[in-house]
Amino acid sequence: MTYVRKVLGVTAVCALLVACGGEQAADQGAVDALRTAQEKVAAAGSARVEATMDTGDRLASRSAGTLSWSDGVEGTLTVRVTGGELAADTRKFGGDPSQTRFLGDAYYTRMTDAFAALQGGRHWIRHPYDAGSDLTPADSLKALVAARDLRRVGKETVRGTRASHYRGTSGGQRIDVWIDARHLLVRRTQRAGDFTSTVHYRDYGSAAAAERPPLHDTVDFKDVTKDG
Repeated sequence: MTYVRKVLGVTAVCALLVACGGEQAADQGAVDALRTAQEKVAAAGSARVEATMDTGDRLASRSAGTLSWSDGVEGTLTVRVTGGELAADTRKFGGDPSQTRFLGDAYYTRMTDAFAALQGGRHWIRHPYDAGSDLTPADSLKALVAARDLRRVGKETVRGTRASHYRGTSGGQRIDVWIDARHLLVRRTQRAGDFTSTVHYRDYGSAAAAERPPLHDTVDFKDVTKDG
């Protein structure tokens, strides 16, 4: 993997939304609560999203935007680099802020002129979704339902909202979710080694849209080959 691709791999925004499957849960009360939340979140169809990602000493970032999942995934996030050893190079190639657009087939990240100079003038990277990825908050709740160690932690306050806290392990990650009195997901965290991501959801039902980048200005992630 080239240096540019290493930087891009660290900054992949899709990691904030993806969770993996696990095994059958033991706490039936927690299972029932998350199944209800899954149905409510799926029906809501969209929400405003605020997220942070930290990979230890390498990189930290903050994202915000609106995502829809009523008819496939669609939406736009603005991403800012907040620290880490790769921050300077990430800003050089990805910009600060940068923009990521989610569409049904893939997500697309807008890069800088410095990156485009290495890629035949193309500014957008197309990242296909991994097979089996859970791309929506409803899907991530479905995956957590299958966690063998799923349990209810207790009641907590999340940004002024009382919520029930649930925890489980899925795909090698510890996942925590907070569900409010309307049975809607208000926060989710994922932890694995040095990697930590936190996503806050609010204003369910908000409009979300994303314009497909021009084909002539787009390069597939697998074709990003040159060093910076």
